[in-house]
Amino acid sequence: MVERDLRSGDLELDRLMAEFQASSQEFSEVIGKVGDVVGQAESKDGQIRVRVSSSGQLLGLQLDPRAMRLGSQELAGAIMELSRRATDDAARRLMEVTRPYLEDDRPKDDRRGDAWERRRR
Repeated sequence: MVERDLRSGDLELDRLMAEFQASSQEFSEVIGKVGDVVGQAESKDGQIRVRVSSSGQLLGLQLDPRAMRLGSQELAGAIMELSRRATDDAARRLMEVTRPYLEDDRPKDDRRGDAWERRRR
């Protein structure tokens, strides 16, 4: 991306534009990090390994030949459980990446969720 000199002569407008540019750059960096998030899970004996994207899409499945000795139902169940665990791992990693950008520094009473709670009472 080509950076331009966006000085307008209006100090407030220039400040806002600089903040917008910084936020845009930061947002692009976060999006890149989100795309790199991968969740993983492995069976206790290491015979089955699952990798998923941040959205839970299956990226990889490794089966040790010994895993093929399991019955089809048991193997399918193990794969499904590991897929769930890998998706949970991806969600945890995604939260670690995005948490600094999602934290809310407003006073607790001003947050939308708290206002919703007050309305319910």
